[in-house]
Amino acid sequence: MITGRSQEPRRRYAEELRLLRTARGESLRELAKAVGWDASLFGKLESGATLGSPEVAEALDLHYGTPGLLLALWELAVGDPTQFKEQYRRYMALEAEAVNLWHYGVSTIHGLLQTEGYA
Repeated sequence: MITGRSQEPRRRYAEELRLLRTARGESLRELAKAVGWDASLFGKLESGATLGSPEVAEALDLHYGTPGLLLALWELAVGDPTQFKEQYRRYMALEAEAVNLWHYGVSTIHGLLQTEGYA
């Protein structure tokens, strides 16, 4: 473990992205051109404002030659319950453990599929 780096998954992901880019001496625009996404996305990723998608993390892993590292950090950040407001943390922790999703509806035919006569 290198000291001075955040232990919070979301911040750690953002820090790692910034460190990898600056170690290569790339600007956000150069990175965006090389990877094929908008530079503003990478700015938001590096500030921690967004996590992006797993496809972005995989593309960055490929670009930086870090197979699986950034995707693993992204998965940790997405699954971190501390990123949610206190009132939602318990729910999000339970949702992560869920194996089934049950949905109950009161109509026989979904509202978007109903005809005027049925409704």
